[in-house]
Amino acid sequence: MRSNEHRLFIKNDTAYVVVVFVSVILFISFIAIQIFTEITMTRIFVGIGLMFLAFLMNVFEGKFGFYISFALNFVQFMIYTYEYLVMKSESAPVLLGMTLVTMVIDMLLQYYIIKIADRIQGIEAAKRNERSKAIRKELEDEMFARTSLIVNHETMGNKQALTEAIGRNLTSSIDSLTTLPGRDMITERAYKFIIEDIAAMRESDNPDEACRPFTVIYLGLDHFDMITRSIGHKTMDLFIQNMAHRLREAADPTDMVARIDDADFVILLRRSLASDAESKYADKLAREASKAFAAGIDSMNASIHYGFAHYPSDSRHAGELIAKAEERMSLAAGTLKSIEETPAVPGEEIFRNKSKNEIIAIFEQAISDGSFRVTFQPCFTYDRKLTGFEAFLKFDNNGEIIPPPVFLAAAENAGYMRRVGSFSLESSLGTLADINKIDPNLTMNINISNYQLRESDFIQSFSNIVSNTECNVDNLILDLQEESLITSLSDIRMTIEELATTGVKMALDNFGRGYSSFNAIPLLPVSVLKLDGNFTSKLASDATVRILTRSAITLMHDIDISVTATGVGQEDQFEILAGSGCDRFQGLYLGAAIGRSDLEAYIKEMS
Repeated sequence: MRSNEHRLFIKNDTAYVVVVFVSVILFISFIAIQIFTEITMTRIFVGIGLMFLAFLMNVFEGKFGFYISFALNFVQFMIYTYEYLVMKSESAPVLLGMTLVTMVIDMLLQYYIIKIADRIQGIEAAKRNERSKAIRKELEDEMFARTSLIVNHETMGNKQALTEAIGRNLTSSIDSLTTLPGRDMITERAYKFIIEDIAAMRESDNPDEACRPFTVIYLGLDHFDMITRSIGHKTMDLFIQNMAHRLREAADPTDMVARIDDADFVILLRRSLASDAESKYADKLAREASKAFAAGIDSMNASIHYGFAHYPSDSRHAGELIAKAEERMSLAAGTLKSIEETPAVPGEEIFRNKSKNEIIAIFEQAISDGSFRVTFQPCFTYDRKLTGFEAFLKFDNNGEIIPPPVFLAAAENAGYMRRVGSFSLESSLGTLADINKIDPNLTMNINISNYQLRESDFIQSFSNIVSNTECNVDNLILDLQEESLITSLSDIRMTIEELATTGVKMALDNFGRGYSSFNAIPLLPVSVLKLDGNFTSKLASDATVRILTRSAITLMHDIDISVTATGVGQEDQFEILAGSGCDRFQGLYLGAAIGRSDLEAYIKEMS
């Protein structure tokens, strides 16, 4: 049945027609009773009934009810006028006055009903749209405070322009030059592949068998800047469009082709190919792309190189996979002097080819015997003042340290992350309560995974742990993965909003690990940016990284976001970061992670 949301009371069309029809019949019936009876009191009582019926029609049937009741009241008015002037009826003057009063009151009542209805409908509409627009409104407010990062000064006073800028940052993009998917879209697609794969492994009894690997091919034109200077940007744009078309035609229909930047493209394969078949496929794509620079007997000196990255062996993060494929492309092109290939990761054997129940049993045993525990790495200011700690899970398997990426991946695949997350939160928040008894100003950083944020009852579980540990949430900083906020903000934004209301601060973790977006940072609900350890490790040897680091720190300070450097392992790294204005530091150079039992003595020693 159809409905009309603009009516205040009776929204269903069928019910509305029935009510109108019945009310009209009643009104006509009452008028007929008045006409055919000569008893004055009866006619007056029926007239009072008609007044109330007219009021009810006016209120419950909306504008159409008002028009009908007003028309019927006018008919009444004419009848009573005839009775008064011609028939000299004694009750006619009273009924005539009652009808006139009814018509006047109906008009006033309808005026206020329209006003009230509009207001109620406006409130209802606002409630319906409140949740869908809440994040956009907050982001618009952020944009007004931080406009210089996203738009130029001509658009600062233009709210529509700001809204469009926000939309461009929040949605997956199509590259305007080639109409291929852009960086955001290909990253999001890879991220969704990873999420789907983890969900499938979680449902399977043997996670390794359920894993669906995929491949990222990064393909780019060598010496792009030099060629562009020689032929001009306009001509290069035509070559890039030609490359895009040829790649799209040459690629398998099931693969996704995207333009990352300049003449760099990424191809995402979820098909299973042998190593040699994979290389032949990439060779084919490179040959087709190079044809854009050759026609007939003429050709340009343009070479195309490529690099591979594989999920999950190279990484379980979409942005990091693309970055690793780019590094291998650069190595193949000879533009990088050296690059660290992914070494064999220790500790993988403990979980390989294990069933879900066997993996869970390993974790349960590790938790019960204390080999799975939380350690705490100190965090300092530039003048070596202790400001707090970051909680790290540690898995010591009979003297062999299992790296966090290994055991966390196994826990996620086996559907055990909820237990791991709860264990980490309980241990870390309990420790925060203890250290704040010694120093009420010390903070605690805790890593939160996407899996935890997507849990429907995470807020309730988090609140229960906070209540049980009696920790000070004002000193709590949750480290959110950079990639999760940029690619899946829509899935976790409600949880983040609720967390923000508790007073918890949030940090954007792992910045620089994969493809990072400066434009997205002001739109995210974070107050701290954490430079990834792989990023800071190149500071002393790479001038480009140093320039980018200084620029990033200055940019973050301009928008009231503090910067923490992780993985600071050498004095020269610390000096460069301190000279660049970095706010806080953590890493082996300043202090290794320590156990809970040693925290009290450590804090007193550092104070």
